[in-house]
Amino acid sequence: MKYKSIFNVCLLTAFLLTATTSCDDWTEMEIHETDVNGAKEQNPEQYSVYTQNIRAYKATKHAVVYARLDNAPDKATSEKYFLRSLPDSIDIVSMRNADRLTDFDREDMAMVRADYGTRVLYYVDCTPGDKQNAAIASAAEAVRAGTFDGITLASSVPVDAATLQSLADALGQTPCLLIFEGTPSLLPEAQRGLFCYFVLDISAASDEYDIETEVRLATGYGNTAAGHLLLAVTPEGTLTDYNGVTRSAIAGAAYSALNMETPLGGIAIYNISDDYYDADIIYKQTRGGIQFLNPASVH
Repeated sequence: MKYKSIFNVCLLTAFLLTATTSCDDWTEMEIHETDVNGAKEQNPEQYSVYTQNIRAYKATKHAVVYARLDNAPDKATSEKYFLRSLPDSIDIVSMRNADRLTDFDREDMAMVRADYGTRVLYYVDCTPGDKQNAAIASAAEAVRAGTFDGITLASSVPVDAATLQSLADALGQTPCLLIFEGTPSLLPEAQRGLFCYFVLDISAASDEYDIETEVRLATGYGNTAAGHLLLAVTPEGTLTDYNGVTRSAIAGAAYSALNMETPLGGIAIYNISDDYYDADIIYKQTRGGIQFLNPASVH
């Protein structure tokens, strides 16, 4: 089974190709006294059609692409740190520094949520026990306020039922997206249903056998449906499939997600900013992974 998208996720639309100014070409922030009009200002009608297509695509059943962004660095020297520069077709972005958003972050979040239908999540590292309760409370408050679309809870150790209950209580009836970065067996089985997706870190895997082992542990011992699993990799490295074909880690994860006995929910990309630089186009591997998962009907 393969998923088909309804529009070109590579973003090779005519109005973007003809735009005179593109932030894809930026490598560092500069201050200008004159205003620079982007595609939205240059051709509002085509931009409106383009964004409607993106939102429609994200509303259909397709393989999900999740990214973890190290936003708000102490010193921003490149566009790679900003949400606005990520490929528009990414479904979900988790902000690693959600507790210290900059004005640029807030502006970008408003734009990608409204225009592209991207869901932006508040990242919480649950491993440090002395800080997790305060972090969960802050995340829930931000979701209730409408600043974020949900929460990523990450842990490499078991999370107890009381912690998850405090999360559920803090959110109340607020509709939101919850994702757990970690194998499902780290959570009490009765509360795994709180989460829409589970992100399996396969960045240390070398081939499809390693990946299948992790997936079988999650679906068997973790008792979680394959469609709720996302394979997480970093831009560097490679993965080799059972046929001996070696691909970049992102493309390899996409291949495995689609070709498991039961297709998985999609992929996740850690350290996505490492994929920013390329002579041809920014986020080249990420865009390729999106195309692999959800081939465009027109190329």
